[in-house]
Amino acid sequence: MSKVTNVIVNLGPRMLMVGKEVLGTADNMSIEVAEATEEELEKLKSAYEIRLVKMVGESGAGGH
Repeated sequence: MSKVTNVIVNLGPRMLMVGKEVLGTADNMSIEVAEATEEELEKLKSAYEIRLVKMVGESGAGGH
C-alpha cells in the first residue's frame, strides 16, 4: 500500500487530556502527519481517542 507524506489532518473539536484529567478543549485541532497510508489517515480522522506520545531522542523530548 502506498504512503502519502506531509499531510494536514483536520481532527475537529477535541478535549485535551493528560491521563484522565481534562485540561481544556480545542475547537478545531489539526496535525501534520509525516507519513501514512490513506487507510491509516481515515482511521486517524474517525478515531474517538488519539494518543500523542513523545518519542525519546527526538528534538524537544526533554533534552537541553
